[in-house]
Amino acid sequence: MSGLTNGRQPFPVGCCITSGSFMPQSGNASNRNEDKVTRLVDEMNRLLSSGYDFAELTVGALVQLNAAEFEQLKEQMKADRLTIPVFNSFIPPTLKLTGPDVRTQEIDAYVALAMSRVQAVGGEIIIFGSGAARRAPEAFSKEQGMEQIKDFLRLCDRHAQQYGIVVAIEPLNNKECNMINRVGEALDLARELNLQNVRVLADAYHMHLEQEPLEVIPQAVADRMLAHVHYAEFDRGFPDGSNEEGVDLAGLLSVLQTSGYRGRISAECMVADAAAASGKSLGYVQSLITQMKERGD
Repeated sequence: MSGLTNGRQPFPVGCCITSGSFMPQSGNASNRNEDKVTRLVDEMNRLLSSGYDFAELTVGALVQLNAAEFEQLKEQMKADRLTIPVFNSFIPPTLKLTGPDVRTQEIDAYVALAMSRVQAVGGEIIIFGSGAARRAPEAFSKEQGMEQIKDFLRLCDRHAQQYGIVVAIEPLNNKECNMINRVGEALDLARELNLQNVRVLADAYHMHLEQEPLEVIPQAVADRMLAHVHYAEFDRGFPDGSNEEGVDLAGLLSVLQTSGYRGRISAECMVADAAAASGKSLGYVQSLITQMKERGD
């Protein structure tokens, strides 16, 4: 139930499911004792029925399931004809990617399990944000930390080629992580590594906090490096047009359109009442896309 064209807009619009994340997101399930597999499937169906083109899920939500629960998830998704094309929150905070305590064999095993499960439910893209895991310790060399991240991405690429998955490097603002804060940095890193299955992500929220111009996006598209796009308001809320000083979502959509980007975009937001806020926000995003198309952007 996901795809790259839908006849209504130039790029499919999705929304991140807030359950089972490494991020401090708050889901809206009323019964926390409810079967977690059923809760995930219900949340996917809710997003799709509200008008979103796809649901985005965390890698952790899959990996934390035992074998029986994962089989149950696959069966329920198959019955409802569901797939999840994009996954975020790749590496848990406890599995350090930089510093003196990197456990390479454990990382390798985790990545292999994660990618096998992502592929099994239709996943095509894994977002590599994972700020807590990739943050270099204060007393540790940033240069050495970057070399460790490069080694990690090479490891990811080997597994990604096997499973047909793209890993997208997500720049995070400097309050969340001290490594790779801007799209330009991620783009330089991806170019340097020149790996078959490693590209970049642009996140309007982080770009806004880092005051990074949108002009970096056309170059990423031209280099065929932009794999996915996230958006959120400056406070991590769902954009609805009520804040004139907020994230320039209209500008982002216009740049994506004129640069020729035809991948997916998704809301990655954290609010208490996600169901109500996400629906209102989708209407706003769709209105911006309609206005853009009427202008001929």
